[in-house]
Amino acid sequence: MTQSTQRQTEPAPPYDAVLAAIRHGTHVCAFYETEEDLLDLVRQFFEAGTQRGDLCLWVMPEGMSSEPLASLEIELHSAADTYAQGQQFEAGPVVGLWDKKLGEALAQGQSGLCASGHTCWLEQRDWQAFMEYENYLNEVITGKSISLLCTYLLSSCKAGDVLDVVRAHEVALAKQQNRWAVIESHLMDDSPDALEGASRVMSLSRREREVLSLVADGVTTKNIAFELGLSVRTIELHRERAVRRLGVRSMVEAVRLLTLASPAVPLMDVRRSAAIKGRPLPS
Repeated sequence: MTQSTQRQTEPAPPYDAVLAAIRHGTHVCAFYETEEDLLDLVRQFFEAGTQRGDLCLWVMPEGMSSEPLASLEIELHSAADTYAQGQQFEAGPVVGLWDKKLGEALAQGQSGLCASGHTCWLEQRDWQAFMEYENYLNEVITGKSISLLCTYLLSSCKAGDVLDVVRAHEVALAKQQNRWAVIESHLMDDSPDALEGASRVMSLSRREREVLSLVADGVTTKNIAFELGLSVRTIELHRERAVRRLGVRSMVEAVRLLTLASPAVPLMDVRRSAAIKGRPLPS
């Protein structure tokens, strides 16, 4: 069998290459849109960690089933026990947990700790403290056998939140064409060309800009459809076209570009009427 034939017949790893490339000492964030995407993300993250010989730990969202991950040995924790131990978020207990679990892993002969936490529990009052914790983690895990994945529900993040999150992590991921990939590096520049970005945003149709702005405000696809009186499928098509026309690969990148460009885009032509604002949103 030739080498090329052998490469073709070898089974692909159960995780994307970008997740396989995560090493100890890496602090990663990822934006997801559905529960299925979150399960897909953490499954691949922990499969890569298991391959390295790590202790795998997931602080999972309340009410989510871990059954799809049953084949993996993952230590499960609740957000209430991990993050919300007092009246407001404090970084100390969480950092202490990561250090404790790393010590246990190394004592058991494992190579390190592979841990993931979520932010569904996070309230606006705790946002600043949590971002300070996220930035501090970069120092905490330097030189340690720890890899951390922090997951953010895109519909819960406003545009400015996306900027905060990306800047607090070494690597930012989003799902692009059914694969997890690093967000475009030019969108992670702290000094972007706002005029160039504005030109790209203004190339969108009024409806595409309107939908993109609502996504940036944290409105779900279902609620956008309700507000605009359109079908969910029509909103999905506007989202897809906006991403394609902006020349980016994901909605996360599109929202970030909108944020960077917005100071140079007058009003963005996305005003919502008082009648629309006054209508209750479906649950």
